[in-house]
Amino acid sequence: MAVEITTAASTDVEDLIDDLLMQILLRLPVKSLMRCKLVSKRWKSLINSPQFCFLHHPDPHPVGLVYCFRWSSGYEYINLDVKNPINPPFTKLMFPGEPFPFLIQHSCNGLLLCCCSGNYEERLNSCYVYNPTTKCFNKLPTPGIVCEVPKIVFGVNLAFDHAKFPHYKVVCVRESEVSPALLQIEIYSAESGAWRVSGEPFGDWDWFTFEHGVYWNGSVHWISHRSHELLYFNVDKECFGKMILPAMVVCYFGESCDHMHIIESSITKIAFNVYEIKRDYSECFVKYHVDLTTVAAAFPDMTYMNPFINRTCYKSYVFSLIRREEEGSFLVLQVSRKAIQFNLHCNTFEEICDLEDYLKDDYKFEYLSTHVHPGSRLPRAFEHIESLAGV
Repeated sequence: MAVEITTAASTDVEDLIDDLLMQILLRLPVKSLMRCKLVSKRWKSLINSPQFCFLHHPDPHPVGLVYCFRWSSGYEYINLDVKNPINPPFTKLMFPGEPFPFLIQHSCNGLLLCCCSGNYEERLNSCYVYNPTTKCFNKLPTPGIVCEVPKIVFGVNLAFDHAKFPHYKVVCVRESEVSPALLQIEIYSAESGAWRVSGEPFGDWDWFTFEHGVYWNGSVHWISHRSHELLYFNVDKECFGKMILPAMVVCYFGESCDHMHIIESSITKIAFNVYEIKRDYSECFVKYHVDLTTVAAAFPDMTYMNPFINRTCYKSYVFSLIRREEEGSFLVLQVSRKAIQFNLHCNTFEEICDLEDYLKDDYKFEYLSTHVHPGSRLPRAFEHIESLAGV
């Protein structure tokens, strides 16, 4: 006797197969998943879904690689897991049809915001969001199209957290059409594929570095060197907030595993503090105390005498701060020609790899190392996180 399978029963079977397939695929590493996409359109659609992306990385992602950009040699890489190193995805960042190489402007939870290395106009017209894990990219339309006259763009920053929303946003800070003394926020949404103006023009923005923001706690953050303030823009509520910081010169601020850190400059001190910001912005407290005495003993050229102030100074550069559980948090530093991993709990260190020596010029280093995200003489660093997020 023939058995008739109803449409509803057929759908239930397909859903059961998809659920079983998802449970199998979730146990595979990212490299294997990239190959699995080639099996069929159904597999590709399942792996590319926002639900699968979230389930594959439900917790804060581990950082496996640090991109280091240097003008002379493009991108170098610091592999943080020596036992399971990640293959560098590129040395120079190029996109089809573009005449110039691109620079990483911002990294956020596995995605990179890349801008053209050409002149000012080319930078504005050529910005991409790129996933180096999947090799997928999206060219953004030019911001400021609501204005009759092109406006100066002071910074663009990524905002992405797949635990909160499946689509990324880009926050642009540009000159207002009302007055050149005021700024305007414009937001690009990957869901709509368009820019839109957010809120009213705002002022009181002197000395904020809008070009290099940090996304954390649902907001993009910028630091003012003059007023020791932290300015943040909540991307969901589309409103601003401010926080007063301790009076210090900042050499690094960034996010790791959902924690925001600020590090004070220390060219005349062998020890310095790492601060953490509370999620409600009520306090900026000392999280770690760093003492590089053992590092200076191992690398004698880290120490030098400054004749202008007649004091001993120390050369080191912070690439990144990586939070790990069970007392495994560490700094990634450059000392001399080495990248080192400095454990923040027990003040021990180990060498990771060799690097070019960009700290050899004492006096240029002193100026550049006391500014957040310094200039071209020192490298800018960006964290790489494997992600299946779509662009």
